[in-house]
Amino acid sequence: MTDANISGLSKELKAQGIDCQTVHELMMNKNDTRVQIKDPEILKFLHAQNKKITLITLDTELAEYCRSFEIPCIRVQDLVRDHIKQTNH
Repeated sequence: MTDANISGLSKELKAQGIDCQTVHELMMNKNDTRVQIKDPEILKFLHAQNKKITLITLDTELAEYCRSFEIPCIRVQDLVRDHIKQTNH
């Protein structure tokens, strides 16, 4: 699941055959990003999923909350950092 800030990534991943939906699709059954979903609501939703959904986000604070509650989360900046470290020998 992508957060609202990177909802376009969901479409790209879907086009590549990866099951990925936006926070709005999963929580509101629509893709209207004009409606704000606050972080506590996202965390409550993800916690109820019992680690079946991974959040993909750019939001550092939200990623930290996910780690605190053991919710699967990919922070995009971490992927970039790790890639750069691996390619800069």
